[in-house]
Amino acid sequence: MEAQGDLVSIVAHNPVLRTCSEETRKTLFERGRLHTFESGSLLFTDDEPGRRVIFLLRGTLQMGKATSRGRRQIICSPNAFMCGGLCLLFFGERGLAEVRGMESGQLIVVGREVFECLTQSDPVFGKAAWDGAAGCMAHLNNLVTQLSFNKVAERVVTLLLEETHKDGDIVRLTQSDLAACVGTTREVAARCLAGFQADGLIRLGRARITVMDRGRLEREF
Repeated sequence: MEAQGDLVSIVAHNPVLRTCSEETRKTLFERGRLHTFESGSLLFTDDEPGRRVIFLLRGTLQMGKATSRGRRQIICSPNAFMCGGLCLLFFGERGLAEVRGMESGQLIVVGREVFECLTQSDPVFGKAAWDGAAGCMAHLNNLVTQLSFNKVAERVVTLLLEETHKDGDIVRLTQSDLAACVGTTREVAARCLAGFQADGLIRLGRARITVMDRGRLEREF
């Protein structure tokens, strides 16, 4: 499935694979289905049959929901280190989100029955599954809180501040993706960003936003 060097690197850098048993790793790679994906590719559609677990090995995904009118809400953008790479949004009878590739990579899809057996036979893997589920619930709770109680400007600022921890002062998002992250339309997000730019807080570019005055953003919002 993988060149030996690549497989060793994946195991070494993934907190779940690194600490679970050799038998668990063998079962995952032998009984799971490997998917290699590219940036922008659609991997799973919303509400398709579930009873499986996604185990992200490398790259970044984007989980989201969309309406018939094209309005989108991004739920999560996991990488291989978040929740140890484990995603349980397809654990039930139906999937709970659309899944797209953001940064090209690989994932394994494991059937629910196989996954449940591994959580019972390997305590380390079982703990990783519980930790992943707890992390997912905490993230969803924060998302609901943000959408329910914070104004659009506050949600935009929160996202800008969070994203600049990843890449300095640069936020590598289009205005459409930013709007989908904060639960609003592109037009509303664009007006909000234009106001921030007029105040000297940010500078807008192509598929990027540069935070010019982080201190004022933190103080004013």
